[in-house]
Amino acid sequence: MMAAVSFDLNFLFVCTGWEGSAADMRVLRWACERGGFVVPEGKYYLVDSGYANTEKFLAPYRGERYHISQFDASTRARVHRNPRDLYNHRHAQLRNVVERTFGILKKRFKILNVATPFSYKVQCLIAMAYCIIHNFIRRHQANDNIFPDEGPDEQNAENEGGVDDLVGVIEDSQNGEDLRANITNQLWNTRI
Repeated sequence: MMAAVSFDLNFLFVCTGWEGSAADMRVLRWACERGGFVVPEGKYYLVDSGYANTEKFLAPYRGERYHISQFDASTRARVHRNPRDLYNHRHAQLRNVVERTFGILKKRFKILNVATPFSYKVQCLIAMAYCIIHNFIRRHQANDNIFPDEGPDEQNAENEGGVDDLVGVIEDSQNGEDLRANITNQLWNTRI
């Protein structure tokens, strides 16, 4: 399953049906080209290191710390070594909402944690249905005890084709590099 989630713990886009061995970027490319996944103009999603860094999908820097556990708040490990290290830390803190959203989904619908006797097609439909029900509960039952009362700013961050197509991918990748570098520099220059 590939999903895009919002900072208020809702699923914005869900894609089921791909084998677990399918490359992340291949599934994302299919979702954008044929699956109806549209990134609004001027916006971007944060993705993990399994994806290419592009203008619409910002990935962490490779070769730097990334996982929340590597930035231990009680030790010197919290000190950022360089601008890329700071960017990766902020990226990981924000992407933590993905882990939280899937954690809530699995806690609520425990069938998602076990093998089922259903066909693969039915399993895909079940996963999609649970994402829809999750969003419905999230929007219409504010006092639900599985959803924390904290907002995204208060959350505990310790929880972690052809030639023309190729030219477009290269341009998008360069635009993504420029955007990521700009964000990195702004973070570094405004750090406290």
